[in-house]
Parts: sequence; structure tokens; C-alpha cells
Amino acid sequence: MVNEIYSLYKECLPDINRSEETVKRILGDTGNHIINYMVAGKLAGVSVINDNTILLLCVEKSFQNRGVGGELLKQSEEYILSNGFHKFVAGAGKDYIMPGIPMNNGAHNFFKKRGYIHSWGNRGCFDMCQMLKDFDYNEHSIGDVIAGITYRRALIHDVDNIVKCVSDAEESFVQYYQNEEVYEKGANPLVLIAEKDNEVLGALMVDIETGNTDTGSIGCTATACQHRNKGIATNMVILGTKYLKDIGLSKVYLSYTYTDIVSMYGRAGYKVCMEYYMGEKSVENTLT
Repeated sequence: MVNEIYSLYKECLPDINRSEETVKRILGDTGNHIINYMVAGKLAGVSVINDNTILLLCVEKSFQNRGVGGELLKQSEEYILSNGFHKFVAGAGKDYIMPGIPMNNGAHNFFKKRGYIHSWGNRGCFDMCQMLKDFDYNEHSIGDVIAGITYRRALIHDVDNIVKCVSDAEESFVQYYQNEEVYEKGANPLVLIAEKDNEVLGALMVDIETGNTDTGSIGCTATACQHRNKGIATNMVILGTKYLKDIGLSKVYLSYTYTDIVSMYGRAGYKVCMEYYMGEKSVENTLT
């Protein structure tokens, strides 16, 4: 069933950039509850739920605007309520296929009409990207020293210092930097760090998308609080992006970023390519 759901997801949401491997791993989580809408033995609609989070709700185009999506959402909310939760979330929970509801195609309006609000208030959530043919930076590369700070690939002996930095910067990223496999020779993703006087000031993950040899991604950008506003994050992003161009990739994405740091990525040439509605609904607002 995972393959069928993945195919429907790609048909309905072709502009979402998550690797096939990642999406199928999330869809295959044994903790998921899946509600299918079948027509003549073919999957025409689906809702994938984990705890109180609707990870994916999509309907094949010929069945849209016929009440299928509304029925799937109703059944999803009933299931979540039956498991003792008091809030519905559309997008990111323990993991995510999308951080929220895509706004580019107006999908968020479906949820707004059914009582979901944008839980981030005035802050936006975005995916960003850039085509590497337009990226022109030749001054420095990974391994260089810029303004007294060394930007290099991390090794296994750096893990403790990296975790200390990342814990200070963004606790939710620590789990990714604790994975020792990313520090092995030739590992993908690679970890880029900014270091001075044996202290890790910042870290970044640079990835080649599995199964898509012309596309890369950067993410989990972290700079220790006391070292922010010094250009460290921008330098890491630029050097990571240059690395991906130098090895022959044509485009780079970063996902699940937010208003406060869009300008930082913008300085490295990234542009917003998707905005998300961070949809949530409390039980007291449930439509009956």
C-alpha cells in the first residue's frame, strides 16, 4: 500500500520536495492509521494519521470537489478524538512529509473552511530553493578559513562539540547530529562545521537527494547563540551550496524554514518556492 499512497501523493502534490526514500519511510511507519477511499479497486483518496497529526490527506484529481476530501477529514478527526487527543494538526508531528498545508495551490482553503487556523500567527513557514546555474561564488571552499573561523567537514571525534553547539542553537536538531553514520568517510549527508579555537560555532547538513542525482539539499542550520549575527550561518550555507554545485548538481532545496531566517538564506541566493499554512484545530472548534 505504501507504493500506491506514494504514487497518489506525487500526482496530487508534485511540487513538494521530499526524497522518495524519506516519504516512503514515513508512510510505512507502523504507528500510522490509514484511511483509504477506493474506487474500482484503485486508491482514489487517502488520509495518513500518526497520533494527532494528519501527515497526508490527498484525493485523486477526478474525485476532488465531490465530498471525498471532506469525508476523509471527518473520519480522520473522529479517529484522533477517539484516541484521546484534543487538537488536530495538519503537517508536522513526530515527523513530516510536509511541515504544513501547501498554499501555492490553495489547498489550505479546504482546511480553513473546516475550522483550521494558521498556528504560527504572523510568522510564515517556507521551502526555499535555487538553481545552481545561477549560483556564482568562487571565493572560498569547504576547508578554508574565513575571518579566523575554519569551515570544514566534521569527523566522528567532533560529535560531542557539535552536540554542545546544536543543543544551544536548536535542541530539535540534536538527534540528527548524534547519528554517527553521517561522520563516516563518503557519508551522505555530510556535516559542515564552523570552528574556532577547538569550539564548534555552527553546523550544517549538506545532502545529495537519494535517487535524484542532480538535486541536493541543505538543512538543520545551527549557530550557537553567542556567535550569531557574525555571518557564520550564511558562510556555511554558501560553502555547502558551492560544494553541491562543484560535484555537479543542478538544484538545491531547503525545507521547513521560517520568516525570521529567510533573509539569511536569501543572502546565499535561495528563493521561497513553497509557503505552508501551519494548520491546527482544537476540539472545541470541531465542526459537527
